[in-house]
Order: sequence, then C-alpha cells, then structure tokens
Amino acid sequence: MTIERNPKTLHYFIVADASGSMADQIEEVRMELNRHFDVLKQTSEETGDTIKVSLLTFDSELTWEFSGLDSHNLPRITKERYYPRGTTALLDAAGQAIERAAYVVGSVDPEKESVWVMIFSDGGENASRKFNYREFKNLLERYQSIPGWSITFTGCDLQGIANMKDSHLRGDRMRSYGHHEKAKAISDLNETMISFSLSNYKNLDFDKPKKR
Repeated sequence: MTIERNPKTLHYFIVADASGSMADQIEEVRMELNRHFDVLKQTSEETGDTIKVSLLTFDSELTWEFSGLDSHNLPRITKERYYPRGTTALLDAAGQAIERAAYVVGSVDPEKESVWVMIFSDGGENASRKFNYREFKNLLERYQSIPGWSITFTGCDLQGIANMKDSHLRGDRMRSYGHHEKAKAISDLNETMISFSLSNYKNLDFDKPKKR
C-alpha cells in the first residue's frame, strides 16, 4: 500500500568495512546487505520516495562500488565485489564518504531531501593516511548538525566505538554490537530504515535498535 505524503529524496551513503577481520561473517554480511537493498527498494515503492544509494567498501584502501544508484537498480553484492582483505582505514573511509555526500548533494532542503551517511566497521582505526582525528572531528562538527543530515556509526568492536567517541560523533548516532554480531548489525538497519522513512526522514531513532 502506498503511503500518502509528499515524496522526498534520500541520499544514502553506506560505508562498509571489508578488512581482514570481516572474514568470519563476510558471507552473512553480504546476504544481509542484499536484504537491506531489497528493503530500500520496497520502501521506495511504498512511500513514493526516491532513494539514491552509494556504497563505499574499505580496508587499507577505499573503493566506491557504485554511486547514486536508484534503489530499484541496485546490484547484488557478491563475493567478487565484497570480500575481506587488508587493514582498517576507518577515518579515511568515513571522511571521504562525508566529503562525497557534501559534494554530490550540496545544500539540503530538509523538506525535500535528506542525507544519511551510515558507517559500519568491525574494527578500529589503524591505516588512514588522509584524515587524522583532528581533521575528522572538524569534518563531523561541520556536517553532523546540519538539518537534513544524519551521520551514524555501527560498530562491532569497542575500539571503533572509541574512535568515533574521540571524534565527537553524537552519542545517539552510534550502535555497538559484539564481534560475532556483524550480520545482525546490518539486519537491524532494515527496521531503522522503515521507521526513518515513515517519519519522512526527520527522526532517525538510531542508538537503540528496535527489539524483535
């Protein structure tokens, strides 16, 4: 059933850890990402919203798998596209995603569009070359309070959570999971996206996922 309301555009930037420590659950995470893409498509169909998705995978290197694809045209995530390797350039990946979002979207009219940069990692920073903590903190301070913007972090390692806290990411924009809960961390995004879309992308209830 289509929800009657004014349609909006969501610019959704997914930053996904592909470092070597992902190996124990990489197959399950791939499966949950594909399910998440299905939810994005369904959400767009039911709300009439446009959801444009960009995916950045990272280890010690950063790879834009695709940028600005309509949710109806998202490819399946395969082992050839998303596999574990390398170390964890967390600050570089998060920083580049925020910069890309700012460049692509420009100024945001919250009545018509929203930006969500969703960062997922199972480790802590150990390989960034462009961003240090001061530079990343300055970037966060510039963008995370702009109306229409949401920058979130889903971490499956206490060090990654500590990295984001040290960078002054908002406390209500972080989720912490156990190292064995990588697939669940991605799966929980489905209910979050549905709830976010029903609020017309105004109220992102992120820090505590809904209980099932």
